[in-house]
Amino acid sequence: MKTCPKCRQKTDAEQCPSCNLVFAAYEQEKMEKTGEVYQLISAGELLKAKKMAEALSSQFPESRTDFILLISNINRDLNIAKKYQQAQELFDKGGHEQVGLILRNIKAFSPGLDEKIIALRQKAKQEGEYGGRFQKAVDLYEKRWYGEAKKAFLNLQKNHPDDEKLINYLQKIERIKKSFLEEIIELLGENSFQLAQERFSKLIAIFPDAEEEYAAISKTLNHKKEINTQILEAAEVARKKGRLLEAKVLYTFLYLQNHELHPQLRPYIREIGDQALVNLAECAQYNLLDLNETGLQVKEDGLLERVITERQITDKLYTGEKYVPLSPVDICTEPLADPLYELVNIDGLEITDFS
Repeated sequence: MKTCPKCRQKTDAEQCPSCNLVFAAYEQEKMEKTGEVYQLISAGELLKAKKMAEALSSQFPESRTDFILLISNINRDLNIAKKYQQAQELFDKGGHEQVGLILRNIKAFSPGLDEKIIALRQKAKQEGEYGGRFQKAVDLYEKRWYGEAKKAFLNLQKNHPDDEKLINYLQKIERIKKSFLEEIIELLGENSFQLAQERFSKLIAIFPDAEEEYAAISKTLNHKKEINTQILEAAEVARKKGRLLEAKVLYTFLYLQNHELHPQLRPYIREIGDQALVNLAECAQYNLLDLNETGLQVKEDGLLERVITERQITDKLYTGEKYVPLSPVDICTEPLADPLYELVNIDGLEITDFS
């Protein structure tokens, strides 16, 4: 026994004998209309869905309770949609924590709206975490912990590759790192190896990855340190064994090559002083010195004299400053009389022969 939803008459037939309503067609239409409501809800057309559901509740009175429940869910989603819009505006303004509060424990009836809420809530959480992590990275930068700050900014950049703030901070850190390197290279050029080592050590302390990146500089500094140690040890041995000239040469070399060693080496060089003298003539004899470069030459008695050049000979006329080989000249303190020779008869005159 069935009850007609329109006239309420009871019957066992498939069609109401009173109002001619076909029960199967009626149920099919109700199901299709209800499906349309759900489609509107999924599409976010909540107001249209509500209006249609209200009409269906009158069209299908026996299902009125179901449609009232559906309308209630639609009304709830309309309120949630307003909160979602508010949360989206806050998110766009950077109010990520407030977004989390507004959307906390909210679940929409509409699957589409619910997915949007979950996505925005998760995104706000991530951005909130990003903001905190970004601030921590900035704090590291302000404390001049540039190496740690660089790592933090790079980690943030993985998910935010186009963030200008991250790019700017990373560029600042790179310029600081480059300034360290330029200073180290300048100190190396000035033979200030100790200062260069100190600056390089500070660079490594701030940027640990720089040790591998600038391995060549590290190798140069270590090699120079080893050489200085060996030369200093050799100079000490020479000084203690009385080989003062050798010690003075080694100390002087270190003195000229390492500005920071001046206080340490100056007393030793002063202590040796004139005790170690060099004979330039002996240096030339043993090919230890190129006298041509000094403008000097060694005389037969072993003393030195200046070399006469073509320029000097030609009354300061520049001819290339080539050295002129000079023949030995005998210098006499008193004039000597010419020796007498036999007379030669020329045209009846006897002339002294000076040939």
